[in-house]
Amino acid sequence: MPADDDEASGPPPHPLDRLWFHPSELGTGPVGTLRPEPASPKVWLVALLALLVGVSGTLGAVMAVNGLTGNSERSAVTRAVSQPLVDPDPVATLVTSVGRSIVTVTITPAEGGDAAPAGSGVVVRTGWVLTAAHLLAAGGVPAIVTAGGQVGTVTVKGIDPETDLALLAVEGADLVPARLGTGDNLRIGKTVAALAAGAGPNRWVSAGVISGLDQLGTLASGVQGAALIQTDVQFDDTAAGGALLDQTGAVVGILTGPDRHAVPIDVAREVAAQLDATGRVAHGWTGVLGTDALDRPGGGIRIRAVVAGSPAEAAGLVADDIVLAVGNVDVGNVGELVAAIRTLKPGDPVEITVIRAGKRIEVPVALGESVPTPSDWLTVA
Repeated sequence: MPADDDEASGPPPHPLDRLWFHPSELGTGPVGTLRPEPASPKVWLVALLALLVGVSGTLGAVMAVNGLTGNSERSAVTRAVSQPLVDPDPVATLVTSVGRSIVTVTITPAEGGDAAPAGSGVVVRTGWVLTAAHLLAAGGVPAIVTAGGQVGTVTVKGIDPETDLALLAVEGADLVPARLGTGDNLRIGKTVAALAAGAGPNRWVSAGVISGLDQLGTLASGVQGAALIQTDVQFDDTAAGGALLDQTGAVVGILTGPDRHAVPIDVAREVAAQLDATGRVAHGWTGVLGTDALDRPGGGIRIRAVVAGSPAEAAGLVADDIVLAVGNVDVGNVGELVAAIRTLKPGDPVEITVIRAGKRIEVPVALGESVPTPSDWLTVA
């Protein structure tokens, strides 16, 4: 039909538009294979540009990392390998760094015999060692032994019964002073470590936390101590005279014995200075007997009585006055009051802030000198 012939007419099909080819049409390659055509120059150009972009991006990233670390000449791998190794155990680090400043205190009996370890001491300055005073109470000849085994001869500069501290002047041994801290940053719950002398070059250590500040407690000498740091660290009397350390390795207290107390380093520093100057220590005293004012918001100390002839009586302090501050130091309980008073010197003028009959007044007091108080006596500030 004419219409069908018109629909079938048109250009002839492409010679390659078929499914079967004769082998002679496939060129000189092996039978059944096609000879690849060379890649178009445009394809090679695109691939080359992609490669250059990738390399540039990688180099840019490396340069950026080096630039951020301030070192464009070393790779990140080199930097990682060259980092110094740090002991992951902070307590072990403290023992290593501070242990050489802790010495063994030995006592040779007066009648002769071998020297026996009695406790520990802390090198607080070149030629100075602070230790627990009760270690010397039995008599005999004291000496110190360093972590390196050197034996130093000792002269006792003085002792302070109220803090159970003694200052030793040492000769004949190379002493490494410890770094002394401060009580300004101490707080309940803060991590501390007790470090004392051990056997030979070894050092004894126990870690814990501060459980109380400005505490009253019985010292190993039987005297009532004040302004003490209380810890949950377990140690026995052989650790007496050792160091209480904060997390930086600074000495924040001197251990007093098995009651888990330590004398704050600020108090110990003042005691050492007075013992070096005069051989004795004078602590402030008012003659106030009081109890915690638990029924009053904000606390305070309710005066129950004043000692006859005391600075408190001369200043006009009376029973039922509630003490709130000593100078510019707020006090909320008896322990804090005694601590604040005993850090001052006799003769120092101080204003004691009290509430009397509902009114806040300041009473000037000229401090007297305290005397060691047995632990079973009433606490007198």
